[in-house]
Amino acid sequence: MISIEQRIRSGLLIALLAVMSLLALLADYGVNRLSQSFVATRLQHDADSLINALHRTSEGSWQLDSQRIATVYQRVQSGHYFQVLTTNQTLRSRSLWDQSPAVTPMPSGATQIQQLFVGEEHWLIWQQGVETQGQPLTLWVAEDIAPFEQQWRQLAFIMYGVMGLAVILLVMLQRHLLQRSFRQLNAIQQAIRQLQRGEIESLSSQVPREIQPLTQEINHLIGRLQQRIGRSRTAMGNLAHELNRRLQHLLLLRDTLPVSSRLEYDQLLLQIRQLIERELKRARIAGSPHPGRRFRPAQDLPHMIKLLQQIYPHIQLTPTTDNVKELPYDRDDMLELIGNLLDNGCKYGAANVWITLSLSHATLHLVIEDDGEGVSTQQCQQLAERGTRIDESIAGHGLGLSICQMIVDSYQGEMQLSPGTEKTGLRVEVNLPCSDDKGINPLTPSP
Repeated sequence: MISIEQRIRSGLLIALLAVMSLLALLADYGVNRLSQSFVATRLQHDADSLINALHRTSEGSWQLDSQRIATVYQRVQSGHYFQVLTTNQTLRSRSLWDQSPAVTPMPSGATQIQQLFVGEEHWLIWQQGVETQGQPLTLWVAEDIAPFEQQWRQLAFIMYGVMGLAVILLVMLQRHLLQRSFRQLNAIQQAIRQLQRGEIESLSSQVPREIQPLTQEINHLIGRLQQRIGRSRTAMGNLAHELNRRLQHLLLLRDTLPVSSRLEYDQLLLQIRQLIERELKRARIAGSPHPGRRFRPAQDLPHMIKLLQQIYPHIQLTPTTDNVKELPYDRDDMLELIGNLLDNGCKYGAANVWITLSLSHATLHLVIEDDGEGVSTQQCQQLAERGTRIDESIAGHGLGLSICQMIVDSYQGEMQLSPGTEKTGLRVEVNLPCSDDKGINPLTPSP
C-alpha cells in the first residue's frame, strides 16, 4: 500500500499543477482580451479621426485631409490600415498597397470587430457604419496585433518558466515539510520499540494532536492488558494458595481413613499438589507481565534460569543463545513456553538440562534436553497426541506440553518430542518462523 506521505505529496502536486495550469490559462485569456480591447479602443479613435478628416470636393466626391491622418497609415505595410466605403467610391490607406480586403457596407450606427490572418500578420478589424452630410459611409480600420502576441509569447515563456521553477521549489518545500512532520512519527515508532523492549511503560503524550488519540488508545490497551494478566496471575496464585490450605486439611483427614484406603487417597493428593506447585512456579518464572514486549534471550533467560535453579538446586542449566539479541515474539509467551519445557526438564532430569537457541533460514530453533531416564518413541507419540488435552496421565507432562503446543501453534510453528541420545533423556525441539515485519535483525541489538 502506498504510504500516507506519498499520497499527500501526490495530491498536493496534482493540486499545484492544476492551479498553475488554471492561472496560466486565465493569464493568457486575460492578456489577449486586454490587448484586443486596447487595440479596438485605439481603432475606434482612429475611425473618429477619419470622419473628421473627410470632406467633399466641389465635384461631390469624398477626400481625406492628409494633415489630419496619422503618418503610420502612409507607410507601406506599417500594420495600420483603413478603408472608407461610400456609395460610389472607396478610399484606402497607402499602407494597404496592393491588398484589397473586402469591406461589407454597414448601416449607420452599427459596429463590428473581426480578426483576420493575412500572411504573417494578424489583423484586428473595427468596422463602423456612419452617416455624414446625409451620405452613408462604412469605416474599416485594422491593426496588426502580431507584435503584441509575439511580445506576450516572450513574456509568457518567462512567466511559465518562473511558474515551473516555483512548482519545483514548492514541491521541494512541501517534501521537506512533510518529512519534517512525519519525522515525529519516527519518534513514535522508536518509542513503540522501546515499549517492546521494556525500556518504557507507556507511550509519551507529547505527540502531534492528530496522533494523540492513537497513542492514548495504545496506552489504554496496554494498561488494560497488564491489569488483566496481573489479575489472572494473581487469581491463579491465590487459588493455588487456597487449594494448598485445603490440601493440608485433607492431609489431616487422611489419618482418619482406614489404611487400605489411603493409597488411592495419597495418589489423588499428590496429583493435586503437583498442579498447585506447577501454577506457583509458572507465576514466579513469568514474573511481571509486559504485554507487547519482545523476547530478548540475553536479558530474560538469566532471570528464569536463576529461579529454576532455586527451585531445583540439584540441576545444572546450560544455555546457548548463539548471539541472538532480540526476537519478534511476545516476551510473556516465550517465557511461558521455555519455562514449561525447562520445568519438565528439571523435574525429570538427573543433573543437567541444556537449552539451545539458534537461527537459520528465518527460523528460530529451540532445543531443550535433559539427562533423565527419558521416554520411548511410542510415549513421545502419545505425548504429542495428548499434548492438546489437560491431563497428567503420561509422566506428568500433559498439562505443560499442552500449554506449550498452544503457544507454538499461535506462531504457526511446530514442536517435536523425541528420545534423547545415550547421555540424554527427552529431547524437545521447537521451530518458529522468525520473519519480522518491522525489519529488526534478530542477531543485532535494536537501535
